[in-house]
Amino acid sequence: MAETVIDWDGRNVPRELRLLTPGRYVVSPLDADDLTPDEDVAVREGLDEIEAGDVVPLDQVIREFEARFHRL
Repeated sequence: MAETVIDWDGRNVPRELRLLTPGRYVVSPLDADDLTPDEDVAVREGLDEIEAGDVVPLDQVIREFEARFHRL
């Protein structure tokens, strides 16, 4: 399962949490100092893509993964 990074103000439910499917999740604080500069850039780019709506539907990703898996 992919990780989801959220920024939380301590009051409002972040958009990223509202978009998650129902289920059980583990949430832990992320210390940005633990990220390498490349990881930080990648996370920020990913969040920008999500905000811009540049995402691939999960069912499409699953179909593509299954198709690749069955070709092996």
